Amino acid sequence: MKQLLSALCLSLAASFTGLAQAAYTPTPNDWACTNKVGGTWTHGRAPSGCDANAFGPDSFVRGNYAGVIFSDASASLVDERKRYMQAMYPVIRDASERYLRSRKPAVSARELEAFQRGTYATLRQETFWSHYRDAQLAAGQPYTLKMMRGDSGHGHGMMQVDDRYHFVQLQQGKGWNMMQNFTYAIDIYYVAWEAAPNACLGGVTTPSGTTAEVDAYWRSRARSAWSAYNGGPTRVCRWQNAADVNVAKDNGYRDNYDARLWLVDIADLAKPAGIDVDCLMDNGPLCPVPTGGTVEAGKLLQVGAAACVLNGSTLECVDDMRDAACLAGRASSDDSSVTQVYVAQTAAYARVDHNRHQLCRAQVAGLQSLASAIATLRPLELRSAPDGMVLGLAEAGSYQVLDFMVSGAVQQHRLYRIRALINGALTDGWIDAGTAATHASLAVGAAPAGAGAIAHAGDWVKVVPNLNMRATPGGALLIAIPAGTPVQVKEVFGTASANNLYYRVEYLHNDGVLREGWIFAGNLYPVSTLASWAVPAAAPVPAKHAHCPNGTRYDAHVRQCTSASQAYGPFTAAAVQACVDAGGGAVCTANRATVVDGVAVAMPIWSKALAAAANGNGDCPRGAARSAAHRFHCTETVTRNGAAETDVYGPFGTALVNACLTRSGNAAYCRGNRWPAAAFLALQP
Repeated sequence: MKQLLSALCLSLAASFTGLAQAAYTPTPNDWACTNKVGGTWTHGRAPSGCDANAFGPDSFVRGNYAGVIFSDASASLVDERKRYMQAMYPVIRDASERYLRSRKPAVSARELEAFQRGTYATLRQETFWSHYRDAQLAAGQPYTLKMMRGDSGHGHGMMQVDDRYHFVQLQQGKGWNMMQNFTYAIDIYYVAWEAAPNACLGGVTTPSGTTAEVDAYWRSRARSAWSAYNGGPTRVCRWQNAADVNVAKDNGYRDNYDARLWLVDIADLAKPAGIDVDCLMDNGPLCPVPTGGTVEAGKLLQVGAAACVLNGSTLECVDDMRDAACLAGRASSDDSSVTQVYVAQTAAYARVDHNRHQLCRAQVAGLQSLASAIATLRPLELRSAPDGMVLGLAEAGSYQVLDFMVSGAVQQHRLYRIRALINGALTDGWIDAGTAATHASLAVGAAPAGAGAIAHAGDWVKVVPNLNMRATPGGALLIAIPAGTPVQVKEVFGTASANNLYYRVEYLHNDGVLREGWIFAGNLYPVSTLASWAVPAAAPVPAKHAHCPNGTRYDAHVRQCTSASQAYGPFTAAAVQACVDAGGGAVCTANRATVVDGVAVAMPIWSKALAAAANGNGDCPRGAARSAAHRFHCTETVTRNGAAETDVYGPFGTALVNACLTRSGNAAYCRGNRWPAAAFLALQP
């Protein structure tokens, strides 16, 4: 039941308006899946289901979809299956006809019949027509409303929209709301239906000739459309390849199409639909909409799984309620209570979804970032969860941050997940790292001491599968790195509440081109998948991930070369101004002599405390921001000699530095941590 994977790629997104976004979000298995239940491969009960109310209120489903909810509580599941399919068939019949006529008003009766038959076969192949079900978590437990989830929980609803490719749309109800699920996904099937080339149609290239030839033509169109729906737009002819690894799926779809296996449970093909198909397909204003609390400024709002606050006319959100405290700097709210609202109530507002790793760091002074090293200044209790039982005492020492949590908008109580030695065994758990007032006395940033569960900047890893290198985390594909290839980690970046990890690496492909980009390294939450993506490896060459003055190291958290007491520039223009405004004096603008790789250079050198205050709390130094056009490096736009120029901040690894030196004639900036954007881009293929 592999659903909607490469079928939902960006090239398809550009081909029709229904698919607004298809960026990859590496959600973990069973994302937002609570109280999961199994099922059987029969109509209405395909395994498995999760609580529907993770995405919207049960009252909306029961008010709008009465009759098309399968009930496991029925005395006879056979009778219930027939009742359910008799209710579902006219819904899909009417929805598929309405959809196709809206796209092709002059569609022939024969094409409509074939398109509907292909749609019915798709539903049978994907989920046995399963969407809503009342089911028990265990014997003796109450029956609660579930929604179909497949493909390790990634596929949502009867059409199996994949959360890795449609994360935002699923948060908007495109999985939960059954007719929205259908309408959103049938766009994909329709695009493939229209795009099927003659080469895929088995020699019958027009819907003419004998009845058998016309039937063969439409059958081939349906099979081509499903191959692309399941495998991606480039796999539209997949069903013709008997050696393809997906041949069993394609043959299964063929069998469903040929035998019309859904009909066994339907007695009356002309029965009218029992729900308002048109209204629910259109998500119209006359349909009963989900209702919750009111969207107001000053409230902490829960929208789906996300925490949001209203800032003017914009909802600012983070994708999990556990990070609600990090929204305090965006707009004030009463965090003593949570108001649940639903997506349909937020349509009038613009929405900004923040990355928790950037948002929390920017709002919570002194918060250490994912994968950074900390030093605890005294023994601290290690707990099984942020408020869990005590597992033991973690001795004062150096640890890596495997996760973080902040509670309380004012107190900014921060907790870190670490791996510590407890009773002779390495144990993962949570430590209390204090509040805004006390954290500096409990845990501070430190140099890494030994290997971490997550690669530190400078470590080498070996990619486990063939792994795509992308221009930005989850962004445009650059090239595939073959399985088993060692690469050096230059930077670690986290996204979302699942703690999706990305590593910045350099890679010299066998085409002789040096590339810099990002690879996905796995999730950390709710469980770690790092071993499936990239594992520690021995260093094959003595390359550096960043070049620093003698006696210093590159600190990946503060993004600068540091010694025990000093931070080395360059600094952004905004940081320099902050230094001056704070009374830093001449040190803010002075360059001092130092040595990098045996070469004398000059750069500003500040105290660590001064640098920390001037740089601010952001993921990038004050005045700089991540740039998708510059491989997701931090960039800064400044005015020099009356003209705007863009600078790119490191880290820059050995291979890139050497390429810079070769191209620029040994320019001094190549050994620094800030390059002109034009020089940086000239080295990017």
